[in-house]
Amino acid sequence: MTLNKLYKPLVISIFLALLDNYVKYYVRLNNIQELVVIENFLTIDLTYNTGIAFGLLSNQTNITFVLSLIVFFWLLTQFSNLEKNTMEFYSLTLILGGAIGNLGERGYNLITFNDGKVTDFIELLFIPSFNFADSYITIGICMLILSELKNK
Repeated sequence: MTLNKLYKPLVISIFLALLDNYVKYYVRLNNIQELVVIENFLTIDLTYNTGIAFGLLSNQTNITFVLSLIVFFWLLTQFSNLEKNTMEFYSLTLILGGAIGNLGERGYNLITFNDGKVTDFIELLFIPSFNFADSYITIGICMLILSELKNK
């Protein structure tokens, strides 16, 4: 795989990860708690997650970090066979951006002995708290499924 194939997805993914981590930092810095954006629909509320989606593997941060690293490197290999500017290309780019965002924060928090937690702050209806990186991953997976269904 050449760096040329990875340049565009990495630039986009790193930008998305930086945006995710900046917003997480802002929410933590201002300790935003129970900020109602849309009544009974959307609230900003600072929480932390030591697991992965929906609290799975909570307090298993070393395992979630290693799993995230495996997914990260697997995602990088997937770009070698993709055409640029396809739905699959952008879906994997979103997933990569989310992986970098959460992986970076979790890794930093493991190194600084801060439990390897990830900042969550978006509460939408009944969905457990999440962050921008989680949103990128979810949207990317939905796009990937649509792309696969479209190709069949």
